[in-house]
Amino acid sequence: MGVPVAVTSFVPKPVALAAESVSSASGITVSGGEHAGPAPSVSSGGAIKSGGGSASSPSGAVVATGINLRAGAGVAEATVSAVRVGTTSVGPFSASCHNGVTTVKAPARSTGNLTVTPGSSGGPKTNAATIAVKTPGSAAVTVTVATVSCGSGTPPTTNPGAPPTGTPTRPGHRPDPSHQAGPDRHHGTGPHRGTRPAPTPTPRPGHLPVTG
Repeated sequence: MGVPVAVTSFVPKPVALAAESVSSASGITVSGGEHAGPAPSVSSGGAIKSGGGSASSPSGAVVATGINLRAGAGVAEATVSAVRVGTTSVGPFSASCHNGVTTVKAPARSTGNLTVTPGSSGGPKTNAATIAVKTPGSAAVTVTVATVSCGSGTPPTTNPGAPPTGTPTRPGHRPDPSHQAGPDRHHGTGPHRGTRPAPTPTPRPGHLPVTG
């Protein structure tokens, strides 16, 4: 007799596709004594999306203006013209990320109870600066300005496959020579090739005659 053999079927598990690298950019985030944001913000892992405007905390003690944002595959950019905290304004701020590498520009400033600390360049995520405000008897307020993050990628073109100019030609179709570009066939020098003069219009009251 034959020896029974157990057969085990193997079904391979589907391989999970790598998550799409999504880029993001935001204006400000307020935490501590007040909370707001991130606002405004945009994110995209493909075509570039834009946004911007202004943002403020619920009490209006923190206001950011001149915000411009862009995010798409492999790119993220955020600029903030100015941030007003109380009666003090600081700025401008900018942060950008291209294929996972960030760059920031921000003023390093300390005045009274307000301290501006610029962010760090290099990694795939950063912010242009952090503003800390300490008020006696109240919780400190922290404002994170111009945050960006991105991975590697290239945004698709905005106008892929533009249609060709000119008259399309069907396969097997021979263009009519009379429609080809070239010298005007009706402007020769023979007796029948010259242009005929336009007839002289008959003047009418209130009408200026125009000859061709």
